[in-house]
Order: sequence, then structure tokens, then C-alpha cells
Amino acid sequence: MHLKPTLKSNMNHFFDPTNQPNSNVTMGLITLQPGEKHPKQGYSYHKQDEFSYIISGLAHTILENGEDILGKAGDAQLIEKNEGHINYNDSKEPAVVVWFLVERKEEK
Repeated sequence: MHLKPTLKSNMNHFFDPTNQPNSNVTMGLITLQPGEKHPKQGYSYHKQDEFSYIISGLAHTILENGEDILGKAGDAQLIEKNEGHINYNDSKEPAVVVWFLVERKEEK
């Protein structure tokens, strides 16, 4: 399978609806440099659940309710759909995080 990043930045989409058949899943990788915050202003929101896994470094996730979740290499997180959040790195080393957006199947 050929990986085709779709963004020119330190955040890359590996799989999204443009390069794989499952439109319910998006996968990417972000490298947060020391002192970097994403997004730079406001909160990030998704219509899907976001699962993340920290490959290396330390990364904070600040939820809209003020909760600060510190993740280190080997930790995984779930941010539920529509939950505002910010990611930042306050360490001296880059933080590398793999993330997945997965559409929640609603029960009938």
C-alpha cells in the first residue's frame, strides 16, 4: 500500500477518504516540536472519535473542560467526537503521535 501524505506540514494524513476505501477512518501522524501547540488558536473538534498513540516524547491534551491529560511514549488516548481539545508539547524533545479518526456507528 502506498502512503500518500495529504498535508504539507508536520502533520501528515496517511489514510483518508481520498486514498483508501473506508471513508469512516482517517489516520495520520503529528510531530509536536518543543513548545508547539496544535491548533495554534482555539480548540480542535472532530465529528469522529479520535484515538491517539504516543510513539515518543511527551504530549499534553487539554480538553475544553480544562482537564490536562499528559501522555508519554506508549500511552493511548480517546477523545470523544465533538470534544474540543488542544495538543501541546512543553518538553525539550519532539513528541510523535499517531492518530486515528473513527466514525462512531450509531446504535439503532
